[in-house]
Amino acid sequence: MAILGILVDWFGGAIVSLPLTMVFMGLADRKRFSKMWVWAALFVLYMNAMLIIVGTPAISYIVWDPTINYLPFSDFSMSNMIGMALNIVLFIPFGVLLPIYFGFFRKARRTVLAGFLMSLSIEVLQLFTFRATDVDDLMMNTLGALAGYGIAWLFLRKCEHSEPANQDIMKLVVMIFIIVFIIAFIRYPLVSLLFDLFNF
Repeated sequence: MAILGILVDWFGGAIVSLPLTMVFMGLADRKRFSKMWVWAALFVLYMNAMLIIVGTPAISYIVWDPTINYLPFSDFSMSNMIGMALNIVLFIPFGVLLPIYFGFFRKARRTVLAGFLMSLSIEVLQLFTFRATDVDDLMMNTLGALAGYGIAWLFLRKCEHSEPANQDIMKLVVMIFIIVFIIAFIRYPLVSLLFDLFNF
């Protein structure tokens, strides 16, 4: 039951964001989406879970509470080392899924830059949460995106992959915006309702 509760917590917002993003991609990216919709769905599910894990809050919980670590590798405690390793792992799926679906990101530097910007956005958002903004997290997340790209490259060498489509960046931004909007405004009451109904 505890595992089911974690899954509801991580993926509860996807009940709304997944259908919305699938409709958007089906309309905006019809040809590629018809062949690769599973990859798009996996990316949306991953983004939902990742954004919850890093502490993206509901809009009512946003407060100005900055805790910032500007100095890289200032803490070599075991807990911090584990945390840095987990930050790498957290962004590996980002580096894998992005270039598999979005042809624009088949170049390593584009995927790594996207990982850096995604991580930077999260770190900026954490200025308004109980989480600390940490330069180590930014570097490890970016490294995770690079590692994920390496895995995707091995896959894409042997398989047919998506061609670059017009406005891939815009489509990616809209997908992420839909997910963040759902997390900020809809996910919390929806997950609370599910927890009450099923007694997680």
